[in-house]
Amino acid sequence: MTAVNALSAETVSVTLGDRQVIDRISASIAPGEFVTVVGANGAGKSTLLKTLAGLIKPQSGRVTIDGALLSDLPARDVARAIAYLPQDRTVHWPMTAERVVALGRLPHRSFAAAETASDRDSIETAMTRMDVMPFAQRPIVALSGGERARVLVARALAQQARYLIADEPTAGLDPAHALHLFAEFARIARDGNAVITASHDLSMGLRYATRVILLSRGACIADGPASAVLKNDLLAQAFGIETIVTTIGGIPVVVPASPLT
Repeated sequence: MTAVNALSAETVSVTLGDRQVIDRISASIAPGEFVTVVGANGAGKSTLLKTLAGLIKPQSGRVTIDGALLSDLPARDVARAIAYLPQDRTVHWPMTAERVVALGRLPHRSFAAAETASDRDSIETAMTRMDVMPFAQRPIVALSGGERARVLVARALAQQARYLIADEPTAGLDPAHALHLFAEFARIARDGNAVITASHDLSMGLRYATRVILLSRGACIADGPASAVLKNDLLAQAFGIETIVTTIGGIPVVVPASPLT
């Protein structure tokens, strides 16, 4: 049954070239959830996120949003509902950081319309939350990789979509900004939106995500609360390693211990 008020993949399979990357995955993400997709390199994390965002059409199965088939919706409606942050942070636009963040407001107004007070408030709030204000007027091509990543996250936040999909969002960020970003994602989910990320940082997922989807070779092998999924036996199956899942100073952490022999 198609889930209402959710972004859902229903027995979705995706083949890229001659390789099946996603194998009959079903998942439904509702507002209020912070979901992290984890798995080894090549497990299908990025492909699943792109499929949920409507950027890849599955060979079988379907993706729905709030009960409607995603591929049937106008592009503007999809852009208002889903903000997608790709793993690739390459930017060639000769624009200031502030103007890049402002691009997140385009789905909310007609072409060539002037920014409204609401647009300005959304842009400034997003920039403040991602600590972008200090270099707002600098060209984005002149920023460091971490600064550029924060600008692109701010652009996604300014979009104020109900579903925020971010592929490896902490790539290039220093530890302080990575922690800040995951805390911000958790806040967005608590405010009633949905956040879906792909991440290699198991400790961050265990600490902040309300739910983890664990992939192995294109298939979902576990889906549930982070504490139930990020366990030694499941991580061994997905990553081929022994792990230590513990708590340090009240903070849950996952420590890779050794490869399986």
